[in-house]
Parts: sequence; C-alpha cells; structure tokens
Amino acid sequence: MIVYTLLMTAISQLQVSYSPEEDRVLLRLNTTSTEEFRFWLTRRYSQLVIQALGAHRATDPDVSNQVSPMARKAVEEFKQEAANTGGNFKDDFKPSETFPLGETPVLAHKLSYKVSSGKLALTIAPKSGQGVTIVLDSSLNFNVTKLLKSAGEAGKWGLDWEGKQPGNELLPEEEHRIIN
Repeated sequence: MIVYTLLMTAISQLQVSYSPEEDRVLLRLNTTSTEEFRFWLTRRYSQLVIQALGAHRATDPDVSNQVSPMARKAVEEFKQEAANTGGNFKDDFKPSETFPLGETPVLAHKLSYKVSSGKLALTIAPKSGQGVTIVLDSSLNFNVTKLLKSAGEAGKWGLDWEGKQPGNELLPEEEHRIIN
C-alpha cells in the first residue's frame, strides 16, 4: 500500500462536513503544494478517529501530569479553547485542482496511528489502494476534534467523546492490528 505522508506544515486547509445524503462525514485536506485528499468517514470510523485523537491528547504532559480526572478535563478544555481561538474556522475551503487519490472521495477503511514526540501520525487508507498519513500537533488535534464533533452533531451520530462506550477499541500501531 502506498501512503502519502503530510506533515502538519504541509496542510493548508482541512474541512470536515456531514453529508445527510451519504450519512457520512466528508474529510477534505488541502496541502500547501495544492493537492487535495478526500475521504468518506463512516460513523464507526469516526469513532475510531476520536479514540486516536484522545490517545494523543492524553499523552500531553500538561494533561497527564494532573492528579484528578476533573483537573485533566479542565486542562484539556482550556487547551481546546486556546486552539479554537488560534484556528481559522471562517474562511471557505478552497478546492484544489490536483487530486492524488482521485477527485471522488475514497471510503476510509483502515486506520492506524502512532504518538511520538508529542505528535500524532494518523494514517487513513481505503480497503485497497493509496492512503494518507497526516501528522498533527496538539493544536491541530484540537482543531480536528472541533470539526469532527461539529460534523457528528450535524448527523446526530451520538459519538462517544468520553471513551465510555465498549466495543470501539482502537489499538496503537505498535500492536500490529489492522482495524476494519
């Protein structure tokens, strides 16, 4: 499987929107080199992305060094608000003219992630064919979380943001397990 790797500095725009016709979330990524990647995310796949994003946020020393769950949640909420303030959620998404994976969105099927040096490498891939790895820092993680949460709410998906629902476990890349 060929996987494109995008560093957080290479992402110029990211859009996450709910499509009622598809009952899926459309993830669109634009790079600074004007390439666009499009993926359909199902509800179950979105739940797995949420777990990967949460696993990354949990490694943040500002959060993990807090003694109580309430303190960890408060620090995480503070960081979410700071990231929201720094993110640009007002500009329209500018479509690209170059689509390495094709102009038609690809159904995301495989998901793997790795947390290293404070960054989350998230690999999104179809059942067969090319995928993409995006590398997120803490701030971009919070921005993606906000966008995914908004799209999930638009679809009334009832996604588990607290990690309390059993059966949606995602193992890190080191566990050598393919999801889906």
